[in-house]
Amino acid sequence: MFWSHFLNPDKSSAKAGYHRISQKEARQMMEKPGILVVDVREPEEYAQGHIPGAHLLTLDRIDAKSAAEVIPDKETQTLVYCRSGHRSKMAAGMLVELGYTQIYEMGGILSWPYEVEHDQ
Repeated sequence: MFWSHFLNPDKSSAKAGYHRISQKEARQMMEKPGILVVDVREPEEYAQGHIPGAHLLTLDRIDAKSAAEVIPDKETQTLVYCRSGHRSKMAAGMLVELGYTQIYEMGGILSWPYEVEHDQ
């Protein structure tokens, strides 16, 4: 099954552009310029709290056009997260299928120990 490859990534999937990283590694990456953070939850979830600077790209909206609006360059280092980690794995797989080469899946915001901002 297509999704089983992304739900249980191995070394070959990392070569294809999918990388599973810890939240500590993600936080360190965010300190570098040019890193894009993408939240794949629903707008209501995003408004309740998200990683500062994260762009919203809901899982059910991911296609070539919507992905290109948020991530114009397919070689941009992109961190992907959701609530618990399930949707971010699926989203990472979808983005790799669309040709993105630097997708870093970092799990869910429920376990994010760093800063979070809320929409007013």
